Amino acid sequence: MDNTFLKPSVIARTAIGLLFRELVVARTIWTDAVDPGEFAGALNDTVNMRVPARRTARTRTLRGGTPITNDESVEFAVPVKLGTDVYNGAPITDEELTLDISNFGLQILLPQIQSVAEGIEDIAASAITGATYDEVLDIDDADPYLTLVDARKKLNDSNVPKASRSLLVGSAVEALLLKSDRFVKVDNAGAAAVDAFTEAQIGRIAGFNVFQANAIPEDEAYAYHRTAYVLAARAPRVPQGVSSGETRTVDEAGAVQMGAAASFGGVGCRWIMDYDYTTTTDRSLVNSWVGTAVVEDADDPTDPDSTTSLVRGVKLAVSGS
Repeated sequence: MDNTFLKPSVIARTAIGLLFRELVVARTIWTDAVDPGEFAGALNDTVNMRVPARRTARTRTLRGGTPITNDESVEFAVPVKLGTDVYNGAPITDEELTLDISNFGLQILLPQIQSVAEGIEDIAASAITGATYDEVLDIDDADPYLTLVDARKKLNDSNVPKASRSLLVGSAVEALLLKSDRFVKVDNAGAAAVDAFTEAQIGRIAGFNVFQANAIPEDEAYAYHRTAYVLAARAPRVPQGVSSGETRTVDEAGAVQMGAAASFGGVGCRWIMDYDYTTTTDRSLVNSWVGTAVVEDADDPTDPDSTTSLVRGVKLAVSGS
């Protein structure tokens, strides 16, 4: 019988596939806004993401002879800085590898991936909770649906697209929603493969896909479009000195294929493993370089010097919190 060896590329594809399945908050925000390759050579590890210009149509009366008025395009930049190395390192002795570890992926790689996913989730959640909002809507305890309709109206009034809207809720807000007759619950029973993202979606209300996350305070909720917050997660290069390792980048479609390379940015991570013969120990490392940004739109889209504000997201909180 031929021996079967676990190849670095197989482990790397498994790693990025597992990472993507563990993410919840990060998958509700903008992960493909910045091409990770743009950070190479960028000053202060910062890339300026362009917010497309918003234009308004004009009208004129037919046969009136009114000349055409031209409007200039005014774009705004949102700086995205890679500032955090999210990682987990695991030492594995010869004795552990030989006598104790029967499944490397389950016993070593999966816990590493889960810890990195939690680190990325915390950073994504901090971008959401740390943003500046013009007001906080008080959630109606008796009928939270009414407050969510108000949040929907705020997004609608700012011309925020209706597709790809999420409502991220803490545990106390989740409890209020689950008790509401207006809440449409999601039943994942019988699903062939339920990942963390699917498991976290508890239903829909007022046009929002609802996700629960312990990464935000229990009495808070955030209604937003996926483009309100940016998450850039770049996989570092594999050093030439390691004995094995590989980088993979995936998008949502690529994740289905267990980490096939994506044609655009997305979430990336690196797995490397080397050996320290002085302590007869293998070292397994999973990491990702992460940065976030909040997308603010111009209050006057025709003025390049206009002030900006967050209109793509709304903060809500239980009354009295």
